[in-house]
Amino acid sequence: MNRKILLPMIIVIGGVVAAAALVLNPNQVSDSPPARVPPKVSVIHPTLIDEPLIIDSQGTVEPAHRITLAAEVAGRVSAISDRFQRGGAFEQGDVLFTIDDTDARLALQRARASEQQAAIDLKINQGDFKRAQELKEQNLISTQAFEQAQLQLARAEAQQQATLVARQEAELALKRTQIKAPFRGRIESESLDVGQFINRGERVAELIALDVYEVRLPIARDQLAYLDLPFSTRGIIPKEQRPKVTLSGEFAGQEWLREAELIRTEAQIDSATRQIFAVASLPIDSNDPNTLFPLGLFVKAEIEGVFPQQAYRLPRSSLAPGNRILTVDENNQLWLKNVDILRLEHDDVVIQGGLTPESLVCVSAGRTVVDGMRVEPVMMDAQ
Repeated sequence: MNRKILLPMIIVIGGVVAAAALVLNPNQVSDSPPARVPPKVSVIHPTLIDEPLIIDSQGTVEPAHRITLAAEVAGRVSAISDRFQRGGAFEQGDVLFTIDDTDARLALQRARASEQQAAIDLKINQGDFKRAQELKEQNLISTQAFEQAQLQLARAEAQQQATLVARQEAELALKRTQIKAPFRGRIESESLDVGQFINRGERVAELIALDVYEVRLPIARDQLAYLDLPFSTRGIIPKEQRPKVTLSGEFAGQEWLREAELIRTEAQIDSATRQIFAVASLPIDSNDPNTLFPLGLFVKAEIEGVFPQQAYRLPRSSLAPGNRILTVDENNQLWLKNVDILRLEHDDVVIQGGLTPESLVCVSAGRTVVDGMRVEPVMMDAQ
């Protein structure tokens, strides 16, 4: 058969067969709507806080005690200790420098001579008074003469007491020609040399103590609620209520970490920063390297605060507008829940009450959230 006739016939027959198949087998379209797939959301279990809240601060390590050293007697400097120089360390009782004691020794000799003379005069007057007393009992002298002897004895006793005080003052002045360290410490600055004449009360050095260091820590007013410190005009924190403080800093390529305690607050609000300043105390033992700390080091401080009850830590992504969070119930339904925010941290939020460790908190809900909407929760690790 001619191909020009055969090909069109095949196409026509195929079309007829297809049309018949469509007529005999019509599509069955369902009238019910398609099943809705719930959106997936990430959920976590809230972390129950089982440790105190931490308040972050920072400050500089400074000596707890700093004094200005001044001479108590006038004179010319005769000797200076090798330790009496900037940065020099000393122990309590060490002689830092000596003032020429010639004048003080001469004054002490005069005071001792006057005391001896007063002792002799007192002895003479005691004898005169005793004789006058005997004569008075025999009515051999007048009352006026007896009272005169009594007055002379009182004057001699007063003079003897005055010379005793003068001798003690002279001894003290001689002792003060040796200027000794009042505590274990270091010379921060000095302005003295051998042969220099100094007056009484003249400042010659700045001393710092090395037994206790302090760090002045600024604390925001709203953070004070997490410390629960008693307020007083003195600012002293009772020993049993002193929070622990962890100090950390880096020096010479080494990380320094030490434990301290908060001992007092300045009991007033700083007018410039509107903050409260607290002071952490760090005892230093030169024989224990674990207590040593570089002076002047800038440190970070973590202050141990209160222990919150039924408080949970959640990522900040779990917060919804209006201080609410999203929870998923046992039926996989999403609900907005009002919570009490105890504290906002850098990446987390601390809430109190309203949850259990088994609760499911949504951390990845979309923008459109409706109470009661069904979701497919996907558990993820809490951060």
